[in-house]
This record gives sequence, C-alpha cells and structure tokens, in this order.
Amino acid sequence: MNKSFSLFLEQLRKFNLPEGKFAIFGSGPLGIRNIRDTHDLDLIVDESLFDEYKTMPGWELKSFNRDGRYIEMIENSGIEFYKTWGPGDWNTSQLIDNAEIIDDLPFVRLEEVKRWKEISKREKDLEDIQLIDEYFKDYPSKF
Repeated sequence: MNKSFSLFLEQLRKFNLPEGKFAIFGSGPLGIRNIRDTHDLDLIVDESLFDEYKTMPGWELKSFNRDGRYIEMIENSGIEFYKTWGPGDWNTSQLIDNAEIIDDLPFVRLEEVKRWKEISKREKDLEDIQLIDEYFKDYPSKF
C-alpha cells in the first residue's frame, strides 16, 4: 500500500465514523490489496452522515452530472464522501452492508468495484479491470 493511501486511512480512522454508515469504494479496495497505488479516498456514506459532514468546517460541497445522474460529494483533503454512486444503479445501503472488513475498515467488495469499472469504461477503469482479473487469478478464493 502506498504511503499517501496509508495516510488517508489514518485520517479516516480519526473521524471515528459509525460502523454500518460507510464503506470505501472507488480505487480504495484496490489500494488496500496492493493491486495499484491509490491517491485519494472515496467513501459511500449514509445520507445522514453525509448531511452531518457537509456542514462541518473544512468540507467542500461539490456536485456534477455523471452520465445523466446528479451526484453530490463533499471533500476534505483528498477524502471524498458520496451519498450516491454512479454511473450505474447502486444501492448504497446494500454496498455498505455487504462491505468486506479489512484492517478494521469496510471496503466495497472487489467484484462490485469491477462491475462499476465495467460500467464506467474510462481508460483507467479498463486498466483496473485487468489488474482485478489478475488478482483473482492469483487469489481465486477471494472472489
């Protein structure tokens, strides 16, 4: 795991977020497994947690359109909270409930990350899909 990702996880632990209200998504599940370096931290969070943090000092509210879907996120020093995820149709609560605990933190399951990257189809996502497939070849019991 690269140093910047370790620092993000350290900072996240300081937030002391309530269990069952968040899970690490995006490239985080790849970073924790040393599949590739990760330089930010994306979390899907419960709507109440999102609303609580968006009023705190240091958090910046941003919004954008991703494939016709309005997405809001809040960001603080490279840590991003999302209450919805896209592209694709995602049940945030289900992703959080089914998260895999690694080093005492919840990570969205790697097969869900792969599915999201297959929908996104950005160049970096296609590269990540290959890396995930290689990981599953090396660790077939993890899938």
